[in-house]
Parts: sequence; structure tokens; C-alpha cells
Amino acid sequence: MALEYKSQIGLEAIMPVLDEHVVWYGKIVRSYFEGEASGEAAPQVFEDWLKKAKAEKSIQDVTAERITRIHDEMLVASQDFVRKFKTQETPPLKEYNELSRYYEEFIQAMRQIELDQAIENSGYDERTGLRSIKVMESDIERELERRSRRGNPFSLALLKINNFKDEWRDNKELCTPMVRRISGYMKESLRSFDDAYYLGNEYFLLSLKHADLMGAQAALSRLNQSVTGGHIPNPDDPLVEISVSSVICEPTKGDKLQDLVDHMKKDLMGIDEKGTVLQYNEMSPLQRYLHTMKDK
Repeated sequence: MALEYKSQIGLEAIMPVLDEHVVWYGKIVRSYFEGEASGEAAPQVFEDWLKKAKAEKSIQDVTAERITRIHDEMLVASQDFVRKFKTQETPPLKEYNELSRYYEEFIQAMRQIELDQAIENSGYDERTGLRSIKVMESDIERELERRSRRGNPFSLALLKINNFKDEWRDNKELCTPMVRRISGYMKESLRSFDDAYYLGNEYFLLSLKHADLMGAQAALSRLNQSVTGGHIPNPDDPLVEISVSSVICEPTKGDKLQDLVDHMKKDLMGIDEKGTVLQYNEMSPLQRYLHTMKDK
């Protein structure tokens, strides 16, 4: 137990961060029902914790940047909620939903940091800045559980680099600049609490939280525009630009991640047109089996 405790130096203050933000969020929401807008400032404990974690180098730069963006956007959402409440427009449901969404993701992200540290800081891939595939399965399983328990919408998307050549496979010298550029556009195009993973070669997996199929399609359209506008050169011919295509699914309870990825890869086979976005409702394994038996 002592070794496990030492592995989390710099993160032992996470619980106070969570506790104080739970109280802060509760006061803001309760103030609406009490009829007086809360002037409660955000807890300083997060800034103190982050400064300490950075000083001790117990948190990766990309992790610190992400959690800071989520925290800042949560504060903006809280200000919008209070501002709308002060105008006495009731109920400020849109603003409340935005605040609730960022608050939930902030709490989840802090817990994720704690888990990542427990598995030796493998939460993010240093080459791409995206989430590491080492934690991908547990991340997705957690989101599927949240969906089944709370009914939150949740979508997955598989993105493919079009016209990917066999000689590029596992060739880091050819692929790394291209992959890094696409990863950068992902981080710019997606929301701060969404996740993305580089699966290797031509494939990326995107985890789009609180997003139904329409919301996921909008996110992928933004990403396609960024990649297209970025004019990423082909590794073999700088005059030819890279494009991507994608397929979106909304998983159902009981689906297995590998099954979902396999089905989406099949749907992307032969798709090499610029900016193609497909979408479909993912069937559960049982539904796929029944559908196959009906065809027979």
C-alpha cells in the first residue's frame, strides 16, 4: 500500500478538489430554487492543486491543458447560468444543462487523472497528444456504463485517412507528421471533454460524449473542414493533399468495443472520397444476430 500511495504524490489533494467543487456546484443550483442568484466564487483549491502537480511533474502537460480548459469552460457556463437567472427568465434550462454537462465532465476528468496516474501516467500518448490506447477500452466501457445508468447520449466515430498506402503502415517516419497534424485538428475541433485515440496506421477513434448522432455528425463535419483546410501533404507527393472519411455509431448497452470498431471499419471499406461522413445506429450483438438469421 505504501508504494501505491507514493505513486500518487502530487495527486493526494484530488479529493478536496472534488469535494469543494461538489459544494460549489450545489450552492449555484440551489440558489435558483431559493430565489437569489449565487455570487459564490469558484474554489481556489483547483488552481492550487494544479500548480503543485505541475511543480512536482506528476501531471502531463497535455493533461494539465485539457483539465484547465474543462474547468474554465465550466466557470463560463456557471456565469451564464447565474446571469440568465438574474434576468428572472425561468427556467434557464439551456444554461443549466450546459453547466451540468461541464461540471460532470470536470469531476469525471479529475477522477480519470487519478486513474491514469495509478497506471504510470499512460493516460495520453506523447506522440499525438490524444488519449492512449492503453486506457481506451476502460474509457469507453465507463462511458457506456454512464449512458446505461443516466441515459446520456454517447457516440463513437471511426475516422480513416483516405488512400492510405501499404508502404506507409508502421512507417513512423512517413506517418508521424501527418498523424500529428490530424491529431492537432482533432484537439481543436472537438470539445474539451471529448476523447480521441490513434489506433495506428490510417485509423482514429473518437469518443463524443453527450452527443447523439446529429451532434456527432456536426463534430465530424467540423473536423473534416479543418483537415481539408489544413492542406496536409501526402507523404509521397506534397502536391497531393490528405483527406479523411468517417463513420458514426451510437452504441447500445452490451456492445463490445472491438465489435463496434470492426463493424465501422467494414462500413468504411472502399470509401476514399474527400470528407465522407457516414452515420448509422449501431445494432447490439443480439440485434445483428437476429438480423442475420432473418436474411437466411
